[in-house]
Amino acid sequence: MPIYVLYQGRIIAKQYKPSPPQHAMSELPAPHVLSFASYSSPINDNIISSYRQRERDLHNSGSYDPRDTPQSFKKVRDVRYHERRRPVTTEP
Repeated sequence: MPIYVLYQGRIIAKQYKPSPPQHAMSELPAPHVLSFASYSSPINDNIISSYRQRERDLHNSGSYDPRDTPQSFKKVRDVRYHERRRPVTTEP
């Protein structure tokens, strides 16, 4: 059942009502602040100072950061871990 609204003196279906224009928080230009602390690479001791350098360093070394894996992967990993775990035997 369609819902009608009064928009600018006309009655129109609500689904056709235009959305309000999107405006920036401020019209002033502002720099993007990067919250990345530089560190020394454990592979070759180069200084890593950006996310791009971090990704390139991990890719070149053939490694990955477990914190970057998706949450669904972590859940599946935990399920497999619990399935493989040996049951704890209690002695009578």
